[in-house]
Amino acid sequence: MNTEPPQGDDLQQMLVSMKQNVLARAELDRPAPKRRGRRAGIVIGIIAVLGIGVGSGAVALGMVPQPFTAAPAPSPTVTEPTQTPTKSSAPVVNEPTATPTPTPTRKPFALDDPSTWTISGNEFGPVAIGGETGAETDDLGVAYQHDRANDVCGPEFGSSWARDGQPTLIVWSANGRVIGVNAWVPPGVGERGVVGPTTSSGLGIGSTLDELREAYPDLVDDPVYTKDVEPLPAPDAYTAWKTETDTGWITFALGEDGVHVDNVVIGEISGISCD
Repeated sequence: MNTEPPQGDDLQQMLVSMKQNVLARAELDRPAPKRRGRRAGIVIGIIAVLGIGVGSGAVALGMVPQPFTAAPAPSPTVTEPTQTPTKSSAPVVNEPTATPTPTPTRKPFALDDPSTWTISGNEFGPVAIGGETGAETDDLGVAYQHDRANDVCGPEFGSSWARDGQPTLIVWSANGRVIGVNAWVPPGVGERGVVGPTTSSGLGIGSTLDELREAYPDLVDDPVYTKDVEPLPAPDAYTAWKTETDTGWITFALGEDGVHVDNVVIGEISGISCD
């Protein structure tokens, strides 16, 4: 028995014969008119199947098995997640702002310029209370000249120092060390304005009593330096006022008008005598 499927001309002849048989049988079994549509549909379907068979040969008849390969599954589309920028969780650090440097109200200290010197309870410019007299007056000599003719009881006791346009200074000493300093101007000079070294508040010779009281609420009368003049030409004339600082006392003596300072004293010089 030949089990090989027909091929070539044999296959075509077989298919033609099958078509003829189908058409003949369809003619014999033609249904009533009301069923014509159904039969026609069957015939058309058979012819369509046979037509497919002509094109595909043994595959349409099932003689030559062919594997069915499923269409490849679509590859999943991978969508990259959109990166949404998020705010940093790091704390916001404010850049420090530069602190403005305060404008100085006084000139920088200059040894050769007495107007830049500061008066405190224990220093008068470059001269410090308690310092060795020779060393302290050497510094003073940069701006002043030693006026030996006006020394008080000799240079070892009260040396006088002069400079044009500046108050006269007297450096008081005991046992070779400075115990006090005072600066003074002739009568009337202080009334023309502040001159010479001043305190950290900018007060000194030429300042008024009202200015002293405003700057130093603790200002008190200093009877030791009050001038003994009768009758007084004006209230509080020829009097002295003092304030206590963290480094000692500063005394301001008023001039003839009883308003303006003409003498500033630091240290302990009350009761000094050449005897």
